[in-house]
Amino acid sequence: MATTAMRTQTLTGSIATEPILNMKLTVPVPPQKGAPGKIRNRLRLDPARALEPARKKIATVEAQRVMSVFEDTIQKIEISSMIPYILENLDRFRISFGAELCSLLDNHSIIIGSYNEIKEQLDRQMQRNRIRSASSVRSDASQDQQNETNETQPTEDDGDQVSNYDGQSPPQSPVNKPPSRGSSASSRRSNPSVASFDSQTERTMRNLSLVAQQLSSSCKNILRQFQINGTAFNSVKTHFHARPKESTQLLSYMNDLRDILLNKLLTTPEEEKERMAYIQEVSERERNNATIIAKMEEELDAAVADKEEEMKKKNDVIKKLQTELQQIINFSKENIGRIKNEQDKQESADKKNHEGKVQRLQNEIVQLKTQLQNLVLEHREKEQDLRRMKFKVESQVEGLIQKYDGEMNERQEEYEEIEAAYNAQKKQLDEVEERFKTMSAEYDQIQEERRLAREKREAAEREMALMVKAATTIQAFWRSFKVRKALKARKKKGGGKKGKK
Repeated sequence: MATTAMRTQTLTGSIATEPILNMKLTVPVPPQKGAPGKIRNRLRLDPARALEPARKKIATVEAQRVMSVFEDTIQKIEISSMIPYILENLDRFRISFGAELCSLLDNHSIIIGSYNEIKEQLDRQMQRNRIRSASSVRSDASQDQQNETNETQPTEDDGDQVSNYDGQSPPQSPVNKPPSRGSSASSRRSNPSVASFDSQTERTMRNLSLVAQQLSSSCKNILRQFQINGTAFNSVKTHFHARPKESTQLLSYMNDLRDILLNKLLTTPEEEKERMAYIQEVSERERNNATIIAKMEEELDAAVADKEEEMKKKNDVIKKLQTELQQIINFSKENIGRIKNEQDKQESADKKNHEGKVQRLQNEIVQLKTQLQNLVLEHREKEQDLRRMKFKVESQVEGLIQKYDGEMNERQEEYEEIEAAYNAQKKQLDEVEERFKTMSAEYDQIQEERRLAREKREAAEREMALMVKAATTIQAFWRSFKVRKALKARKKKGGGKKGKK
């Protein structure tokens, strides 16, 4: 328990306590009746922006400093939340960070590794300490139970201190009692192995506290270097997606708090009073509206009651109409029965008329059958004449077909002779085309060789022309150089003679 308390004290000692904001609620003071407030003027223009501050920029130096400190804190949180991602991908940022910041990050990575190793070592030691403490507690409990059983053994009534166990010594006197639980605990604390283990744990916790302080100092140095190096901060800011979810949520809360603080700093005491008065006025208006709503609900209930009464009357009318409708249905049933009787009488009369019409139509059918037989006999005679004419035409067609077959056989033989001659000529044409292809390839090769030779000759002529042109240019420059040199020499000579005179 002592080591656990010491560990908690060591770990929490390096964490600075955050300041507590003490906020005081002010009593709203209604504005004067003579002059309307700024909030009322803004309400006339835009009701949605009635509670926004009139100013858009902070005027006082103290407020600007407070806002600057808060924004600097948000920026440091953004960088601190990105340090694990930066350490994992440090090679990508070395060019934009610079040598000094990269060395600080490398040192920070080494400190983090040391901190994790010492923390794992401390966890293992604490785990072994808990196991050893549990085993010692169990052994002490068993020892205390044994001592209690020895103390509560009964003695004989006659004063003879005889043991209940045969052949064993009598129970010990109170002077010779075994040590109690407190003494066993003190002996356990005096055990050198336990003491050395506690000292080792305390030493590990001190090392962990020192490494935590180094880690805090390294983090501060990195944040300072990021504030100096704006390029490094911009390159890290583009990788906001790698930030943990908890850090993103904290930044969101901090941004919301910054908006609240900015709104608070932009609001003057007069505007705060006007705002509270406006809120009080809105509350009063809300209470009045609630009273009006209650009255309207009462009117609504009365209207609903009137409507229900009217609905009851209409239901009575509907029942009356349903009764009348039932009477109409009964009357219609009687009317339908009467109409059905009249329909049966009309049907019997129509049936008699139908039978007379059927007899008359049957007589007409017999007459039409007689006419059909006469027409069939007449048409059979016409059919025989047409059959004789068809036979004659078929005989003529058969003769024409035979004549056509003979002519086609002669034409087929002539076609075969022409085809044989065509195949022979085609074979000769294929041989000629083969020779032509060979000669065409040779001709193309010769033309290509001539073209290459012509191009080489033209290139040589162009090169020769360029060389002649270059030589002519060089000679012209050389002649002009000699002329200028001669003119310079003459000028020097002339100047010398004038000097001698």
